[in-house]
Amino acid sequence: MNAMVIKLHEYMKKRGFSETLQTLYSAKDHKMPQKAFFERFEKEQSYYNAYLLVKDILLDQNLIKFELDENINKVIGLTEKGKTIFSKILEIEELLS
Repeated sequence: MNAMVIKLHEYMKKRGFSETLQTLYSAKDHKMPQKAFFERFEKEQSYYNAYLLVKDILLDQNLIKFELDENINKVIGLTEKGKTIFSKILEIEELLS
């Protein structure tokens, strides 16, 4: 089996991976202030700790990024690669349904 497939499978098994991508993908412009992200993530997806477990993976794989908005608030968002990966996951889900 291709190492890339195994890597994606291992990542997706980790709680918080898909949930983080889904939360950001559904946000306007695929990004939101970090505080709003945490509130929405805990309300709709999972616990904050689930995000913390995968944060480094998401950053290392260049799927999420952080930036500052005009008010110098920390903003979390999907990178282009993150958007592409999650849209492919949605395509696979569609094929399975």
